Amino acid sequence: MRYAIQTIGLSKTLTLEGRPLDVLRGVDFHANDGEFVSIIGPSGCGKSTLLNIIAGLDSPTSGVLSLHGRAGSARLGSVGYMQQKDLLMPWRSVLDNAVLGLEIQGVSRREAVSRASEHLGRFGLDGFEASYPHELSGGMRQRAAFLRTVLAGQDVFLLDEPFGALDALSRSQIHRWLTGLWESMNKTIVLVTHDVDEAILLSDRVYVMTARPGSMKTVQRIDIARPRSADMVTTPRFVDLKSALLTSIREDAHAHEIAV
Repeated sequence: MRYAIQTIGLSKTLTLEGRPLDVLRGVDFHANDGEFVSIIGPSGCGKSTLLNIIAGLDSPTSGVLSLHGRAGSARLGSVGYMQQKDLLMPWRSVLDNAVLGLEIQGVSRREAVSRASEHLGRFGLDGFEASYPHELSGGMRQRAAFLRTVLAGQDVFLLDEPFGALDALSRSQIHRWLTGLWESMNKTIVLVTHDVDEAILLSDRVYVMTARPGSMKTVQRIDIARPRSADMVTTPRFVDLKSALLTSIREDAHAHEIAV
């Protein structure tokens, strides 16, 4: 099978104060075409580093990384990447922020605006195209940032804790919105999150990483039927999945504390 993303034995070593620091070690990971996959694990385990490498912002020390069956180093710009902060430019309107990636790609202003305008309603931003980031709620800012990511036209999206700053109600609303959008667009999404409930509600599979140096400890298939809602968090199967994932994280974090 050709995966949308696959890593085999991926490792990353940094030099800190003249000494090597292993951040990732032997990471084996894949995401299928059209699949929603989440990555969870202890803080500092290398989740964001892994996304940076997949996105082409960093390079592995060793191992193999392929996108759509193609291995190589020319990854920058080949996936959509939404990081923890929305990174909207405060002096640009919603529409101008949305078309920024297209402008960088050399798309004409008229064509870029036309493409963005077609999606404003779908992203819940119709009527707000002239608004500036400071005038938007947190959820709307995230939707504007995701619109910019989607307009880049990639088949793979990497999301690095994009909902961490939202309150519980806003997060629940944007979960429903994101799930509906993903199902209609048939894109591959990889989400890094610290929220186990979020990972279960959104994902087809959830990977658990070990403490640093990070590697994939286990992967859990989420066998809960879609559509899903926040009401499911009290169902027996949800509770079982959450317990298994939390236990896996805590066992590794405790072992790491003992070793340190």
